[in-house]
Amino acid sequence: MCSPGEAPPGPAPAGDLPPEWETDDERMAFLFSAFKQSREVNSTEWDSKMAFWVGLVLARGRRRGAVRTCLRELQNGFERRGSVPLGLGTVLRELLRRGKLQRESDFMASVDSSWISWGVGVFILKPLKWTLSSVLGDSKIPEEDEVLIYVELLQEKAEEVYRLYQNSALSSHPVVALSELRSLCAGLCPDERTFYLLLLQLQKEKRVTILEQNGEKIVKFARGLHAKVSPMNDVDIGVYQLMQSEQLLSQKVESLSQEAEKCKEDARSACRAGKKQLALRCLKAKRRTERRIEELHSKLDAVQGILDRIYASQTDQMV
Repeated sequence: MCSPGEAPPGPAPAGDLPPEWETDDERMAFLFSAFKQSREVNSTEWDSKMAFWVGLVLARGRRRGAVRTCLRELQNGFERRGSVPLGLGTVLRELLRRGKLQRESDFMASVDSSWISWGVGVFILKPLKWTLSSVLGDSKIPEEDEVLIYVELLQEKAEEVYRLYQNSALSSHPVVALSELRSLCAGLCPDERTFYLLLLQLQKEKRVTILEQNGEKIVKFARGLHAKVSPMNDVDIGVYQLMQSEQLLSQKVESLSQEAEKCKEDARSACRAGKKQLALRCLKAKRRTERRIEELHSKLDAVQGILDRIYASQTDQMV
């Protein structure tokens, strides 16, 4: 299916359809009929029908904000009184020819294979489909469940991901964990497959690169709107490891702060209950915890200082 794990979208709302959809049965019967095998039979009618459906298909994708579609999804979306448009396959073939749509398999094949390795498990790709597509080109009508991509929408949403990152706190350093980026983009990407497609588009544009480090994938963004990303290097990996250390230290400080507060409350409770020895033990535990917090704060300040200096030096180089 073109949308694994998702319920297929229903028919388009009436407000998204042209006026003749409900009022002109004769016109709609013509539009729902199959295209003639040759445009030359009646080019005026052929062009009129094509223009009608091209506009609706592109508008539906933009309205839904979904970068992926397929023939079956569109047939469901444009069902009218129990009938589906018989010429949608021809329309999709024309949109493929114009470059408004692209087969997902072709899009994947267009990305350098070294950039795809991290996505194994998300995309199940069939080399045979790539071969057939490269031989037949866009002259073949897509299969019902073959995934197609709205090219312009994919590019626009990839740009949104890039700007979202640049305007977030994550952009204070050049690398970010893929899991953190996924959380940041949760509102923009309704599902994981769309998220990976947008990242692949950015990779294709050489604006991000991805590397797996100790079992976790990390993303490096280009610095600046028109810059190209440089390959991941030892400094980037070191920065990422420092960022991980910073996060772990911050979490530990938070945990110990809560522990110290609990010791303080336990000491107060013991005092009120007249348990002086227990209160003293609680206060000693609180002091030990506070000393540990001070040690961790010192380490955290050192790590943050290193990161700030690295970021400042890279900013200077960019300027």
